[in-house]
Amino acid sequence: MTTFRLLRQTNRSSRFAKVTVEVAAAVRSDVEVTAVAVDEHRREAELGARWALRGLPRAARVIVTGLVVTEVDTSVGDVYEAAARAVWQALRVEDPVPYVGFSDPEVVASWLASMVGRRLDAVTEARHWCEERRAPDAESLLHAWLFFENAIPVGLHGRGDELLLAKENPYRSYDMDEYGETRVGPARRPDVLSRFIGARLTDGAVIVGHDVDSVCAGLVLRFENGDLVIGTLGDEWVLAIGSVPAAAAHYWAVQPFVHGGYR
Repeated sequence: MTTFRLLRQTNRSSRFAKVTVEVAAAVRSDVEVTAVAVDEHRREAELGARWALRGLPRAARVIVTGLVVTEVDTSVGDVYEAAARAVWQALRVEDPVPYVGFSDPEVVASWLASMVGRRLDAVTEARHWCEERRAPDAESLLHAWLFFENAIPVGLHGRGDELLLAKENPYRSYDMDEYGETRVGPARRPDVLSRFIGARLTDGAVIVGHDVDSVCAGLVLRFENGDLVIGTLGDEWVLAIGSVPAAAAHYWAVQPFVHGGYR
């Protein structure tokens, strides 16, 4: 039996979740949640454990036996991360992935709903530069972090056709030798993400692909001053103001807005 306690506090907000798991070798990986909790937290625990098992060299059966949250300090994604890290700790996985990202449409929609009404205080971007030059907006973008008021920053990571959200702080700029450098800093005009800084989020929708195993492919973020579309398609970022670009619309489906708005 292994317990992981997520406890982080900043001047913006705090995070707390405690998850206990039992892990055993198995022919095929599986996750069961027996802990008594509300459905939302049980779902996060299951998905976080499944995330942790992805890509591991051996299969395991995980039973989530304990789950502790608080009304004030636990928000969307906290149980998810605590469950993932509890599994890694139980399996003694060294150097797990640097971030724990969620892409399940239900969890992403819950996060969106919790951000509605908040102002976007800042956006930090990681971009590729080479010989003091960078490609246009979406082409040079590597990662982005959204800083909503009174909330933990959320990093956006594109992986193929899957958009992963991770509650994390931005990393630092770094040199890539002959391949250039990655510069991390505030979003600046005329780049798309910079146009929504200071605006309040009024609604949002999750974008999914048309495949059977639906994961989040992107977001429609409705601000006071317009709609922002951000997502990943074929390992390339898609950034747009207004509606989903025609080139992506063939592959994407926009789910209902979390507050019932219409496009």
